Amino acid sequence: KLGDILVGNDDMDDDMDSDEDDADELEKIEEDPANKVSEVTEDEGSKEDIDSDDSDSDEGSIDDREVLYDTPDTREYTPVNVEGLRSMAVGFGGGGREDFEDEEDDESATDDVNLRPDDALILVAKTEEDFASLEVHVYEQNTGNLYVHHDIPLPSYPVCLAHGDIICGDGNNNSEAQPTPGNFCAVGMFDHPGIEIWNLDILDVLEPTSVLGGLVNHPATTTSKKKKKKRATTRLSPGSHTDTVMCLDWNKVHRQIIASGSADHTVKLWDVTRQNGAPPASTCTHHTDKVQSVKFHPTEGTLLATGSFDRTVAVVDARTAVNGSKSGSGVLRMTLSADCEGLAWDPHHMHNLTAASEDGVVSTWDVRMLAASTSDDNVGASSSSAKTTKPIWSMVAHETGVSDISYNPYIPGFLTTCGIDQTLSLWDCQHASQGIMIENNKNKPVRCGGRNMKGGKLYTLSFYPSTPWLVGCAGSGNELCLWDLREEESVQHRFAERLASDVQPNLVDGNDGDTTKEPDFEAVMTAGDDAASKARENMTKNTKKGKDGKKKKKPHRKGK
Repeated sequence: KLGDILVGNDDMDDDMDSDEDDADELEKIEEDPANKVSEVTEDEGSKEDIDSDDSDSDEGSIDDREVLYDTPDTREYTPVNVEGLRSMAVGFGGGGREDFEDEEDDESATDDVNLRPDDALILVAKTEEDFASLEVHVYEQNTGNLYVHHDIPLPSYPVCLAHGDIICGDGNNNSEAQPTPGNFCAVGMFDHPGIEIWNLDILDVLEPTSVLGGLVNHPATTTSKKKKKKRATTRLSPGSHTDTVMCLDWNKVHRQIIASGSADHTVKLWDVTRQNGAPPASTCTHHTDKVQSVKFHPTEGTLLATGSFDRTVAVVDARTAVNGSKSGSGVLRMTLSADCEGLAWDPHHMHNLTAASEDGVVSTWDVRMLAASTSDDNVGASSSSAKTTKPIWSMVAHETGVSDISYNPYIPGFLTTCGIDQTLSLWDCQHASQGIMIENNKNKPVRCGGRNMKGGKLYTLSFYPSTPWLVGCAGSGNELCLWDLREEESVQHRFAERLASDVQPNLVDGNDGDTTKEPDFEAVMTAGDDAASKARENMTKNTKKGKDGKKKKKPHRKGK
């Protein structure tokens, strides 16, 4: 019966019923004492019968096997297609299509991590609901592919960014640590008065390399009298901002210096090579409202432009800035018609400073023609001479307000603006910056293009520093928008000739053919009002006459 169960005999149920009947009869026989003697004799006599039955069963099983061996196999089957199975990667480890796809995926992942010399790297601060992050995007200019290389989670909503290439060696309180070069990003956050500096060269970074200012945890202490343990307290580090950091700028000349503007009305200068927890190198309090923008001069590293919600723009000489003073000897002031939203130095006319305001007006001043403020009474007001604060040109760029501005580092006179109307506008301000009257004697920039970037209200924009034809912007749409100007015929027609002159960024001051050496206007700012007046007179004379005493020709009248 065991064999029947294993092979699944169809008569298994009938055999089981007969076995149960036999067991019942055996129980009745065992209970009757009269049958015990007969059972013994019957058992002894039945041995011979059992042996004979076994021999018969063996002969029958042999006959059955011979019959099975002689019976032909009539089953139908399909031959195994080995090549087909191999193509579907069935039963062949390492030789199927899936393995090839895995290898291709690994190679593509490696290509995404490795950077090419022509890749454009873009820093983006992003917020999605309750999650904030700092993302490093890679734009392949040849293929137009844009992807996120890696991201860094942030503890709070980011407000401003600044990129730098040097920081303290180990980021700890080690006075012997040497400055370390690399790629770093300073981040100012909404409800955090400190500035976190993150290392962008590490893919899975967990904590910032350094923190400037902010909250510091003080350990719990015990009093000697009552012997009660006090709770740990959180306090601001010495010299820290007391409110949100709204703007940052990393000095490109003195690369260890960062400028920060805050909602606490102050501007601070930080040395990133100092130990963590060190106070700022300098603090300026020349504004009476929130500081919205700070910009270092591209070549004169000690000059800093600041814009505030008190509707003033100031140029500060960091060498003469006094901590806690509302008016230093090297502060120049300009007034705006509304709150300041952005600042930009013209990289090809180094003495020009451009400011954008909330009412959509963009204005440019020649800082050489400004008078320095010398008294605390002028804080938040225009300087004593209204004539000197007049901009060299002014225009309304966006009716609903300008959010940010940026100059092209390679092409003179190429300015871009963006606003909450979701548009990015292109401007030619070359003639306006040189004081040349064009188009009905109007000394204003000419709009030469624009586009709705479809990125929501635009809050920031910037030209890419390594190529002249790439500009990016972002806003409330939570997307990065890039505009490749190589495909714009009108832009190429207007600006391509200027690029053909091998103009290098941050090297040309925009005076075509003018080799006359101008006084250092950074030194002029610190020399006082008398020296400044003499210097301005000399500048005026030099611009009107050449070395031979003759009147100089206008740049547009030269045979160029």
